[in-house]
Amino acid sequence: MHTTDLRVATDLTVGSNVDLKGSAVLKGNKENIIVTAVDRTLSASESGSMVCVNHAAKVITLPAAEAGLNFKVCFYIDTTAGAKIVAASGDCFFGTLVVNSTTKTKSSAQSIDHATAIGTVASHDTLDFTHDSQTLAGKAGDVVELVCVDGTAWKVSGALVTDGNDPDAIAIINAS
Repeated sequence: MHTTDLRVATDLTVGSNVDLKGSAVLKGNKENIIVTAVDRTLSASESGSMVCVNHAAKVITLPAAEAGLNFKVCFYIDTTAGAKIVAASGDCFFGTLVVNSTTKTKSSAQSIDHATAIGTVASHDTLDFTHDSQTLAGKAGDVVELVCVDGTAWKVSGALVTDGNDPDAIAIINAS
């Protein structure tokens, strides 16, 4: 029997992969939103969520690295010293973060490659944010995207904003 449409009246649980062929579209899929004003440790089961941080200086801790896990972190308000995203013990960050200034027409970026990050994990296990720094960023509305590519490394990307006068020597990816 071959059918072009499958309609389910209630929940459908699939025990393995679902392949969407051709121009098939998955409809009704909503992103899970987690709003927090406290330090928060994420779990692997929350992968795919947008984490909205409604506090200036809280710590978001990621689950142990596992290829395919992914999160977006959004700041509801400007960040201050103490705002962090932390990898689990033995995990690290690599990628590119671009920082734009609100006070000058200037931007700067930090890029860490995968080999460097996994070669010195402890030097690349934290993302620090402060909205008014020359070397950091994190204004209200900024979003950082995190995708785990293997059992050790999270690829990070984002275009962030700082009130710092002259963004330079960006050091968001660093050691805890």
